[in-house]
Amino acid sequence: MTSFGEVVLAMLAGAVVAAIGTPAGVSGAVFLLPVQISVLGVTGPAVSATNLLFNIVSTPLSLRRLSRRPAVDWSRLGPLIAVGVPAAVAGALARVTVLADPGRFRLLVAAVLLPLGLRLLWRSRRPRPAPAPIAAGAPARPGRVTLAALGAVAAAVGGVLGIGGGSLLAPALVAMFRHPTSQAATLALTITLTTSVAGLAAYTFFDAAGIGTAPAAPYWDVGLALGLGGLVGGLVGAALQHRIDERFLVAVLGTLSMVTAVSYLARG
Repeated sequence: MTSFGEVVLAMLAGAVVAAIGTPAGVSGAVFLLPVQISVLGVTGPAVSATNLLFNIVSTPLSLRRLSRRPAVDWSRLGPLIAVGVPAAVAGALARVTVLADPGRFRLLVAAVLLPLGLRLLWRSRRPRPAPAPIAAGAPARPGRVTLAALGAVAAAVGGVLGIGGGSLLAPALVAMFRHPTSQAATLALTITLTTSVAGLAAYTFFDAAGIGTAPAAPYWDVGLALGLGGLVGGLVGAALQHRIDERFLVAVLGTLSMVTAVSYLARG
């Protein structure tokens, strides 16, 4: 049973991560994994399920804000959801079986945090580039197979880690297809919310049916506290976005990513 103090700590953690990550344009979900494991004492596959609950609570407000921005090509959303939902369920199944071992899971988290930290530190050393004009007047449009493959991989990894598929999909859309950041973010958040619901349902079912390693169901109180904290922190971060040096925040997140990844690799 989670104590009241741990619930308060979870809310504070969600708020701090969102407050730093929002103005830096970085998803906070991945940074909550080490917080859950090392600070809040969440164990087993429940770590991933609890993170998905955080996504479900904290994502809708950001999605509503972004949906007011320039129009998104929603025709791309159908294929992404079609492959993303079963891929997220497959990721959850892998988490409760072959990736249930804490050591393997820490290595997987490190494998995500290490390149993320390097990318953030590199980004913190460079000034924000001016938007480059696009000669053709529109972003490159990925084919259905390419888009489906990207969505499936992102959703599966997101289901394993509990970070949703969008945080991995958005950088690919921007880097590979020159998607405007705001449109990529809207698609990514929609996929994150969809795959998080599917993944959470899968983890809850696996736990109830005794499939794989327990506990697989989320720590509901911790996940809700993280999500509520994330809502508040996201609003604070958005309000402070133009008052704090983005590169400083990115450097902080990059350093935390690197330190956590190295410590997990050292533990094996």
